[in-house]
Formats: sequence, C-alpha cells, structure tokens
Amino acid sequence: MRKKIILAVVMALSLSLLCGCGKSTKKTMERYAECMNDVSYTGVEYVPADRTLTQEEIDEEIEHFCNDNAVTEEDYTSAVKEDDLVNIDYTQKLNGSEYSSQTDYSITIGNDTLGTGFDHQLVGAKPGDVREVIVTYPADYSDVALAGLTASFDVTVNYISVTTVPEYSNDLVVTATEGEYTTTEAYTAHLTEELQNSKNESADNTDRTNILQSIIDDAVFIQYPEQEMEDYIVSVVENIRSAADNYGIGFEMYLGYFYGYSNEQDFLKFLSETVISVMQEKIVVSYIAVKENLIATDADIDAYKAETMEELGIAEEEIPDYYSEEDLAFYATEEKVLDYLVAQAVQVDELTEEPSEDTSAADENTAAKE
Repeated sequence: MRKKIILAVVMALSLSLLCGCGKSTKKTMERYAECMNDVSYTGVEYVPADRTLTQEEIDEEIEHFCNDNAVTEEDYTSAVKEDDLVNIDYTQKLNGSEYSSQTDYSITIGNDTLGTGFDHQLVGAKPGDVREVIVTYPADYSDVALAGLTASFDVTVNYISVTTVPEYSNDLVVTATEGEYTTTEAYTAHLTEELQNSKNESADNTDRTNILQSIIDDAVFIQYPEQEMEDYIVSVVENIRSAADNYGIGFEMYLGYFYGYSNEQDFLKFLSETVISVMQEKIVVSYIAVKENLIATDADIDAYKAETMEELGIAEEEIPDYYSEEDLAFYATEEKVLDYLVAQAVQVDELTEEPSEDTSAADENTAAKE
C-alpha cells in the first residue's frame, strides 16, 4: 500500500524517494532523527475519513461493468460524422515529399489528433473514400519539425468503429462472469462489497496520511541533509533534460508538456518544495521508528515486498524496476510507524482550531481591560 504523502509526485519524476540515501538501517535512521526536535506523536486527534458508500457510486460501477463488456463492430457503409471513431490509412507530405505515414490508425472525429482542422475534412466521407486533407500547424506546435508549416495528407477511410453497450441483465452477468454469478442481484451485491472494501481501505489510508501529516506540521526541523537533497534535485533535472533530448524538444517545452511549468525557475521551486516535504516525512518517520524501536526487520521487509508484488502484479525480479532495497526498507518501516500512530491516535468529530497569535493577544487585552 503506497500511503505516502508526496510519493505520487516523486514517482512521476521517475526517481526513488530515497535515491542516494544509503540503506535505512538503524544508524541511518538515527542520523535522520537528529534533524528535528522532540515532538509529541501519541494521542493525535483526527476526524475519520468518510466511509459511506452511495447508490450513485454503485450505479457508476454497474455502468463501468456494462461498458467493459461493450461490443465493437466495423461499419463499412455509413458516412463519417462528429465523434465517430474512424480507422484510416494516411500519408503525410511536406512540400510534396513524404514526412510520415500510418496504416490501421484510429482517430476520434473532433479531437484533431493529427492537427487542427484535420478531422472536420473527413466528415461525410465513407469507408473506401480517399481524401486530401490540408493542415497548417501553429508556430508553437509540439513537434518542432512541423511547427509553422503546412502539410497535406492522403487519407483512406477504412471503416467506422461502432460500439454497443449492453444493458445490465442476468444474461450479461452470466456471460461476463462465466457463470460465477447468475443474476444482477447477486452481482450487484458482489460489487457493493468490493466497493465498500475499497472505500474502507482508501479511508484508512487517508486517516494514516492525515495523522502523520499532523505530526509533520507540528515538528520543528533543525537541519536537513542538504547535500543529499541537492544531489536529488540535480539527478531529477538531468533525467528530464535527457528525456527532452530524446523527444527532440527543449527543456522548458518538455516541462510545460509533462509537468505544466512554463519555465525552469518555477519548476525548480516546485521540485525544491517537493523534496523538502518528502524529507520531512522521512525525518519524522525515522524519528518515531527509532524512538519506538519500529525499524523494519528482514521479515518485515520480505512481507512488504510480497505485498507490493501482489498489488502491482509483478514478479520478484521486477521489483527493482519500481523500488530499490532502500525504498522497501523505508516503506516497511513507515508501515509499522503508521500502524503505531493510528493505534495511539484519537478519533474526534471535529478538530479544534488553535487560536492564532493575534487572537490570543486580543483575548489577553480584553481580559486585562476587564
């Protein structure tokens, strides 16, 4: 279970949370634990996440089930219209010379996958028709080789894909589940149980995250392993520059396309803040693990690895593609820490907001006047 506060962001940057840290042994964790002052971590108050399953959520899952069992057929007679899924062959030309070509290529009319205005020029065509399509690309087009140029396409319409979604019925349930369930009532009950279990797990993860974050918010960090953090940032940037080169585009264009940042300065600010957040989590987890003797044993790590393999549906030899040994040791430890924190935490209906310094001062002045 990946219950990490910033992990999703960090994994999106294609680097390990503990890259370059060394193994998460007791000695290593003791070093990180020294980066913060003592903090209270038992009796943390939290409002449990909602575990209520609604009928709307059940209906949505039934709709997904029907969609998953939809039947797609090839239409060779109708005319192309907006929103159709159309299979085509095309040859793209620049200045009369072939630039690219594709066969058995599917597009959804209206999405303009191959350039603005491409799809509209196919509306009305029928399977077997051949059309010339002209597209002018903007100067800032993502493919720099096409930016600002006009291309012509020789397009052959092969067929239109028509998808029929079946109704939710006993026959569908029997067919889709290969007889495991025979009625919609039985399958709905099965879906409901699965959804509730998933909702409970998600709520548990939210509670664990919120409890840990509350401790992080209260913690006072007196130092950070600056060199480790700097090395991490440099590695991320180097990886991104390499990826941009592989795509044949500039670094900032790559940042904008994949991360939504228009310039390097803003991205580095985001990256620095992310690394600090991850490091704070690591320091707090290490601090509690050392204090409570919760550092993962080899057995704990093996169990966590097995759980990870089952979750991801991968073999043991594939684990290094996702997590290093250092990651597994840390996450196994973090699971033990989170279990401990939840057991020590206190459920409340509403969190009490601490008064701000301004409010406290105002209250003191009022009391003095009285």
